[in-house]
Amino acid sequence: MADLTFESLREKGFYFPFATDFITAENREQLAQDAALVTTPNSAAPAEFTAWIDPMVIPILTSRRAAREIAGEVKKGDWTTSYDKFRVDEFTGVTTPYSDSGDGAVAGINPTWLTREQYRFQTTIRYGDLETAISGMARVNLVEAKQRAAANIIDVDENRFYLLGVANRDIYGLLNEPNLPSAITPGTAAGSTPASTEWADKTTKEIFDDIIKLYQSLLEAGEGNITMYSDLCLLMPPGLSAMLAKATDFNVSVQDMLNKYFRNNRLQVILIPELKDSDDGDNTIFMIARNILGTPTLEFAFSEKLRAGRVVAEPSMCKQKFSSTTYGCILYRPFGVAQMTGV
Repeated sequence: MADLTFESLREKGFYFPFATDFITAENREQLAQDAALVTTPNSAAPAEFTAWIDPMVIPILTSRRAAREIAGEVKKGDWTTSYDKFRVDEFTGVTTPYSDSGDGAVAGINPTWLTREQYRFQTTIRYGDLETAISGMARVNLVEAKQRAAANIIDVDENRFYLLGVANRDIYGLLNEPNLPSAITPGTAAGSTPASTEWADKTTKEIFDDIIKLYQSLLEAGEGNITMYSDLCLLMPPGLSAMLAKATDFNVSVQDMLNKYFRNNRLQVILIPELKDSDDGDNTIFMIARNILGTPTLEFAFSEKLRAGRVVAEPSMCKQKFSSTTYGCILYRPFGVAQMTGV
């Protein structure tokens, strides 16, 4: 076979104007491997093909929802119910000396009826055909994620209604119930100038004394129906709970003193972000006797926790409504709650 030349190849239609030689078995190893590239310098594969797509999804967190730790939730009626009406009985009457011929005094009751409205609230998710398809390419279950978002948003508001009620409705939360006893004032930190009632400026014993003062007000209001053996909870803002770790020179903390005094761990500390006063920094704490003589002090009530509506299909999208209901906090025994502001 005759030797190939660039001229002979050009006659056949193959034109290499910038070539200087042919690669042969003899000169293959001698050719420089660092010659100038015709294409843009790059790696062997796009960077996207070397990425690890983590299957774990990290949700963005909001404030902790802890209302349910304070008291139980109870279902009352259904979503057609307008309001909850409950009765409070006060026993009346006196006794007189016994007589065979006389009936003596009369005992009776004075019933009082109280009501709490039911509030219905909702949210809706929407997802389009193209949006869902594109998300599917990234292995994202868009519909499931939006359904979970709707449930989460409803849960956030439900916790808020339990603690703060619903504006312009006969629905109250634990923190703004109109029948709550007035807040008491904590003691003053020794040697503080100006005088301070905040725990950050107090010693271990002074903090413990404030909690005992709050407990004392609960006992006095209960008139013997509340004791250290009652199921008690202490509510405070998350940041303030660090003050329970303050210890004496003998390494005895506020928490140690509480555990020793309240037998069998009957005092549960619950962290409630809503108790933080964002205006002037004053913190509020609550102490609650959850159950008094077999009757709950308070309950968080609802009729429907989560109600999923029908999926409505439109030409290129779908939507679905989710709803819930609440009565807020129903406080049966106001004297079972004590509060202190300014710690």
